[in-house]
Amino acid sequence: MLKITRIDSTTEQRLILEGWLTEPWTLDLRPYWEAARRAQPERNFVVDLREVVRIDTTGESALAFMKVQGAVFLASGIRMKQLVIELETDVQQKDYSAGRMVVSCISPREREG
Repeated sequence: MLKITRIDSTTEQRLILEGWLTEPWTLDLRPYWEAARRAQPERNFVVDLREVVRIDTTGESALAFMKVQGAVFLASGIRMKQLVIELETDVQQKDYSAGRMVVSCISPREREG
């Protein structure tokens, strides 16, 4: 189960995610994200992941999609912090034709040579 809370302030829009960022609940996330983006596009977009306890590849793709569109993430825990670092450095290819994000990550070994 995924709980999504949207908080708007004068400087930012924040989506707070709690629970499982996994299929099928990731399908519920996109409408919230798009509504936030349309409402005040000049504001900062923050996605709070500190209460996410599980994530799968569909969740990672949803976050990559948001990152490409300018989201900033708040994370806690080793796994989630590492995922945010990877999103910030390794998102390489976008595919909006199917309304999804394709993520291509390069491992540290591949970067070195």
